[in-house]
Amino acid sequence: MWDSIINIGADGLLYTLACILCAVGLVGCVLPFPGHLFVLGACVCASLAHGEPYPAWWMWGILVVLVALGMTVDTLCSMAGARKFGGSKAAMWGVIPGVILGAIFIPFPFGLLLGPFLGAFLAEVLIMRRELGKSAVSGAGATLGYIAGALSRSAVAIIMLLFYFIFMW
Repeated sequence: MWDSIINIGADGLLYTLACILCAVGLVGCVLPFPGHLFVLGACVCASLAHGEPYPAWWMWGILVVLVALGMTVDTLCSMAGARKFGGSKAAMWGVIPGVILGAIFIPFPFGLLLGPFLGAFLAEVLIMRRELGKSAVSGAGATLGYIAGALSRSAVAIIMLLFYFIFMW
């Protein structure tokens, strides 16, 4: 009797952890931290709680490839957005603190739009010493790249979850 109660408790804990990791991972796809790794961790926890039979190694390989794909596409989108509009590396790096500070200090969803712009804009003005007009265009490009990256990260995370629940559950 106690074994079944302990197993239910451990499984429940793993399922709860999987849900928390999944939620953090999906939020991480919008904010600049590796949400895909949290989604992968959620899949591992759900798989451990679900029990036998464990999914094949190649299925885990597909999830790991999707994590790498999501991170690569995110980086390429951000770089392309900043470069397309004449931004420098400083603008690309300025997006990260801009998003974090914008998400904290500016009401949602405006902080996620205004934060990257201000981060890239200020990086261009203060670090690269560019004029305001060019810095504003660069900030707009970096913001568009960040939005494209967030959309691609979110799409890959949803594909990971769908793959897990369709093929591995």
